[in-house]
Order: sequence, then structure tokens, then C-alpha cells
Amino acid sequence: MTEKNGNLTASDFHHELYRRFDAATAREESHLEVTAGELHKTLKASNRLSMCSNALYDMQNIGDVILSVPSGGVGSSLLLRYSLPRERGIDLEKSIYERSAVLSGYEMRMKRFVEIAAIHPVFRDLDPISRQKKSETATRKLCDITAEVAELICKYQKVRADNTKFGTLCGVIGRSGILTDDALYALDFVRIIGNTNARKIPDEHLLVPAVFSYASYAFLIFAEEVVEKRLIWKKEKAE
Repeated sequence: MTEKNGNLTASDFHHELYRRFDAATAREESHLEVTAGELHKTLKASNRLSMCSNALYDMQNIGDVILSVPSGGVGSSLLLRYSLPRERGIDLEKSIYERSAVLSGYEMRMKRFVEIAAIHPVFRDLDPISRQKKSETATRKLCDITAEVAELICKYQKVRADNTKFGTLCGVIGRSGILTDDALYALDFVRIIGNTNARKIPDEHLLVPAVFSYASYAFLIFAEEVVEKRLIWKKEKAE
């Protein structure tokens, strides 16, 4: 292919990353670093840099690191380091959270969900989530709420994002320095758990109760800081 291709889809970028993961794993490498600009150029893409950048975010797993984020969240300088070998499922044990801490205090977290649900409209569905019996339904909804909160943070804190894709929002929020490292990790953690499409994670992984326990544990770390700093409220004008 010698001419630039303007018909590429997100799947084309995903498949190229899969190919690179396999090749690097075969070389017994511990990680693989990829920039959006290089990937976009390698596939001879035309005007697909935003899609390419979001594909890099899509492929994040727990343990992967965003090393560089351009202004707006997407662009040629976006750089991610992916850990190898890749896992098909969600390897929760790779997170920084102790399993014992995650699995204890679950009832207290659900009570806090109910309290936070009354603080801001974006949190209102935390109340029914706290009573949800199906783990995968609660997990998906929790991820949706987290994405909505991230969008509100960008809106009210005037953080520019080139699109409203969840990965892009997390990238620009991280670049802004608004959140502490713990809250930013928690935000990314929930996003990665919810991102089942690009990484082809079977739905069965979201049926495991521990997945929601981890997601709710991380979400609360993120949400508590958002509430404490009032990041999703209009700033009051000085008199």
C-alpha cells in the first residue's frame, strides 16, 4: 500500500497493535511502547490521528502506563507503554489494590454510594447500583457514571479535550494535574475494567463478583476526591 488510506477503522489500529504485542512477546520483551504518530504513519493512515489515539487508549490494560499526553488528549505525541505478555481477561491482581482491602468493607462502600447519590445528579444511579444483584450490570453502569463524571470535570474545570471518548478524557485530566495520583489511577482503573469491546474481554469476566468489588473500590477513591474538590460544580464567582 503506497497511497495514504482514509478508510481505516479503529479495528485496523487494534489489529496492528495485536500483531505488535504478539511479536514483542515472542521476543520475550517485558513491555512495548507505541506512539500514535508512529502507528498512524506505519498504517499510512490519512486524517485518522484521533481514531488512532483512541485505539491506543482502548487497548490499555491494568498495569499499562500513559507516558505522554498531547494537549487535547489526542495527537502524534501520545505515548503508551503496554506490559507484556498481554492477558485476555482482566488481571485484577496486577492492580495496586490489595485484594483483602477490596473484598472487605463492601457494605460500607454501598452505604457511601447511597450518600453520594444525593450529592449531585450525575451520581443518582449509585443508589440503585448499591442494590443491584447482577455484578456485570452494576459494573457497566458504574463505568458509565465514571465517564459522565470525567466529562463534567473537563467541562467545569475548563480542560480541553479533542473528543469525548473516555480514554481521551482520562488523558487530558491526567495531563491537567487536577487529580492526585491515587484518584487518577482509580479513574483509569474503572475505565479499563469497563472497556470490554476493544480488548475482546469475554462478558463472563464481568460476571465475577470480584470485578465489581474492585470497580466500586476504585470508583469511591475517585468520587470522594471529585466531591471534596467540587470538580463537577460551577465555580462560584467572587463577590
